[in-house]
Amino acid sequence: MSFLLPKLTSKKEVDQVIKSTAEKVLVLRFGRDEDPVCLQLDDICAASSMCLMQRET
Repeated sequence: MSFLLPKLTSKKEVDQVIKSTAEKVLVLRFGRDEDPVCLQLDDICAASSMCLMQRET
């Protein structure tokens, strides 16, 4: 799991984030922390997140 990305562990948390994200990009990745492909996607999402935050300002 990427430590730069928040981890949602319940349906309630997922619903809350979806409802509170109006003018942002929301990416949900479903998978296991020990899966190498999921870990690679976490790294890609974390890097993309950093780039998007820099463009925001």
